[in-house]
Amino acid sequence: MPIYKAITDLKALAPIRSLEIAQRFLEDLPVELQTKLISAIFLGREHLCCDKLREDVEISRSYIENIEPADYARNILQKGDDYNLYLDKIVACAEASGFDLNNL
Repeated sequence: MPIYKAITDLKALAPIRSLEIAQRFLEDLPVELQTKLISAIFLGREHLCCDKLREDVEISRSYIENIEPADYARNILQKGDDYNLYLDKIVACAEASGFDLNNL
């Protein structure tokens, strides 16, 4: 499944109000895609005031290397309703910069 499908599917679940729902969603994704998705959320937060990808931010999965996969669901839950905003922003910035998020 490409990351763009995972982003669409996660956004459709908003608002996620329980850890169990976030975990259930992630369980259906390969760990590599989970990592890309969580990276996209964090990178989107870093690009809120941008129209293109920032040159001073590494656009990669290493951005979240300190987060264990077991904590991904908790991170989604902690972002509350904001994860949709973050995902929208990283998709728009990546598109404007000609970057395919599947290459995260």
